[in-house]
Amino acid sequence: MTDNKAELAECLESTDYLDWKHPAIKNKADELTASCTSDKDKLEKIYYYSREFPYDIYESFRYLAEGKYRASDAMEKGFAFCMGKASIFVTLCRAVGIPSRIGFQQIHCPNKDFMNDEVKAVWTDRPLPWHSLGEAYLDGKWLKLDATIPSDMADAKGKPYTHFFDGENDIPTVEGPSTKDLGSFPDYPEDVAKWYVEMAEDCIDTVEKARSSKVKDDDEFWTGPEKILAASE
Repeated sequence: MTDNKAELAECLESTDYLDWKHPAIKNKADELTASCTSDKDKLEKIYYYSREFPYDIYESFRYLAEGKYRASDAMEKGFAFCMGKASIFVTLCRAVGIPSRIGFQQIHCPNKDFMNDEVKAVWTDRPLPWHSLGEAYLDGKWLKLDATIPSDMADAKGKPYTHFFDGENDIPTVEGPSTKDLGSFPDYPEDVAKWYVEMAEDCIDTVEKARSSKVKDDDEFWTGPEKILAASE
């Protein structure tokens, strides 16, 4: 995505997934940034709030499988995984006029340190093929600011943050190294969103309905939506 005015404007829109006009999002954005005097100050407040927002992938899969996929759903539930955390970050940014978008990366983290055991059993040692993170536009450039894992969880797992917000540099996830950049989008591509839902539904069904996982040994499923990647290159 080039940085022309039309594309930046698209990264300020409220969408079905990124519903920043919802009161739960708008009120929190106003509260967080009430004393800020610059976009940098606002972005710092939003980043740290989004990062410290509780993380729970299994419980987040539960509400995603129930059809609750919006940023406001994650905000109201009070916990999220990478998709919801990125959505919260992006919508809070948009609510205060900072262009923002969803980025995707493939992450190498074979031990899955931050996953619930139920999700690990399905995911096994595979990479995270479509990991979501938030990106924000500040002072003429895009910053990748991964807010997935709260700092207390990172510290407890021996993977503390070593990058801190300065308004100039990216902040990567502590889950593991990125092995591939999968592009950046003003909203969730439908195929990616569908992939998340299929994973959530399968995981919940496997654990709570004592069914065999449909996706655990499906190598094609674990490549993710490759046609979206091809379109972004």
